[in-house]
Amino acid sequence: MPIRRRLTAALVSAIAVLLAACGPDPVNTETAKPVACDRFCLQAHMDRFLDAMVRHDPSTLPLAQNFRYSENNQAIALGEGSWQTLQSLGGYKHYFADPQSGSAALITLQRENNEGGLLTLRIHVEGNKLDEAEIILTHSQEAFDAYTKLGKPADNWTQSVPENERMSREQLAAMANKYLGSLENNDGKGDYSFFGDDCNRLENGVQTTNVAPQAYDHTDNKEFVTRGCRGQLETGLLGYITRIRDRRFDVIDVERGAVFAIAVLDHDGTARSVPLTNGDNLKVPSYYSAARSIQVGLALQSSDGHINSIETTSHEFPYGQRTAFGSTFEPSSAVPGGKQAAAGKVCDRACIAVGVDQLLAAMASQDPLKAPLAGLVRYTENDQQIAIGDGLWGTLTQVGSAQLQVIDGSQAWVLARVTETNLPGLLALRLRFKGDRITEIEAQLVREERSGSEEQFRVRLPVDPQPTLFTKVDPLFSQTLELSAVQSRDALSAVVEQWFTAVQGGLGNSSLFAPGCIRRENAVTITGNLELPRPPARKRPGNELRFTLENGSEFKPFALDCGDQLASGYTAFITRVRDRRILLIDEARGVVVARALFDVPGTVHQFMNADGNAVNLPSGLGRPASIVVQAAFKIQDDKIVLIDGLAKPHAYGRRPAWHPTH
Repeated sequence: MPIRRRLTAALVSAIAVLLAACGPDPVNTETAKPVACDRFCLQAHMDRFLDAMVRHDPSTLPLAQNFRYSENNQAIALGEGSWQTLQSLGGYKHYFADPQSGSAALITLQRENNEGGLLTLRIHVEGNKLDEAEIILTHSQEAFDAYTKLGKPADNWTQSVPENERMSREQLAAMANKYLGSLENNDGKGDYSFFGDDCNRLENGVQTTNVAPQAYDHTDNKEFVTRGCRGQLETGLLGYITRIRDRRFDVIDVERGAVFAIAVLDHDGTARSVPLTNGDNLKVPSYYSAARSIQVGLALQSSDGHINSIETTSHEFPYGQRTAFGSTFEPSSAVPGGKQAAAGKVCDRACIAVGVDQLLAAMASQDPLKAPLAGLVRYTENDQQIAIGDGLWGTLTQVGSAQLQVIDGSQAWVLARVTETNLPGLLALRLRFKGDRITEIEAQLVREERSGSEEQFRVRLPVDPQPTLFTKVDPLFSQTLELSAVQSRDALSAVVEQWFTAVQGGLGNSSLFAPGCIRRENAVTITGNLELPRPPARKRPGNELRFTLENGSEFKPFALDCGDQLASGYTAFITRVRDRRILLIDEARGVVVARALFDVPGTVHQFMNADGNAVNLPSGLGRPASIVVQAAFKIQDDKIVLIDGLAKPHAYGRRPAWHPTH
């Protein structure tokens, strides 16, 4: 990305030092370059872009040859994702324009699948053509309603700042960076005099400063919101924000004193108690028992060296998520204390099984030195590369005794129930050994979505994860086959490939399964199960469990066996199964571990079942998503006997961290 378009955090820090040395310069004295696209031109580009989305037709947009687009940080083609599902836009529109750089942003409302949410858009225009556009869609009816009630931005956002109170581009960017710096590891001891006395903040349309007492951000502290911007940071309550990265100050409007920035707030989950400046200790809520990344669209309005207004939109992504544009987050693969395998060392099946146990114990004790790690280890968690010691390494507290383990040469795979402080989860790990040392770790995790710790703005699955049900593993997985029944790796792999193909578009193929086949996903048995266990009560319940016939009665695909379920066509909402990988194959036991991405475009709302009846899909499947599915298959005589694994929904278009085999 050309450096001229953005002020990075590092550059802003350097600018701040120079400003401190040179003294204040409240008036922008820069010589502006000729304006190719002024404020109203930039706003028109954004309106035209969103109008094309609602019409589901990008063909009329003036796109540069090198145009780049992302949606929820995934690079996808125009016309995919929410281009197919966006229904309408709401009345609230907050524009930010920077004619000098050709950048602009907009906070507005959207409806998708008859449910409201937020849409945060940033564009860049070069030569009156769009060369960049990125969108964050926040699925939140509460935020939609809050912004609808507001109607429009406060007046100070749209008024020109008096020239004697204006701040330069560098000063405005430095102010935004200072604000983010005051949030990172907030301890209440900094200099927060850069806030104006009347500063207020909106978060997803809700005012969270200078209001009546109420709980804030999952905590039970009701006094925080009664304070102003400065007073809140002086409490030290936000100490659980452990890192703020990928800071970009894309839109700087000197005339209005506005900055629109994008940043990622990492909460690594290790802060369980935060000391407040009044002598109390905040018990960090269970939501932050797990490592989480929150991307924010941050708008600041400043004048005369003070921040007057703050407005943020947010969306939760997997911990360690990179932004699609300009991300510089690259964790090291080096492992302090790691060792290379001894020369000539060969690790047999028993040796690898011991290594797996050692790794799980090390993670549960949050001590990487107890694991047999090599000096360099590539570690990913939910498809995000992070450093050893980060993520689950700081939050995992317990590993269940029930474990499905598969070993194939120098690789191992394990599926186990885990706990992060007080959050149950289900963890799949793929490991690669070099000798007796681990060189690769691929972790995939789903958590129980319970009130107070539910993933924010998540896309839904037909069945919620319930890791507490993972108390045993079917012994068939560990039974070796008669020598005459052992199949080749290619034959075993082909069966799983046929299953992937049958899932795609609800094509169905009941001949793949043995009689009595059982499938379990996210610890819930989803075949032969008349009544799925109800998930714990949540703050934002959905109807993701209900498939209904046109007469209003319920269709229960999970009451069917493996063959009839797939033949029923209920997977019609999955239109593409891609990035398929056969991870491990244990020929002696007839076990294959595989992974793929299931694309759900959100455009399929009905299918015809095997009886010829139309079935309406749950509304939770009406938004674009890509679901990572990872499972172990027990295969005998070319038939699938058992399937056990997990499924995790991500933003539509998710790309895998590891190279697919197909």
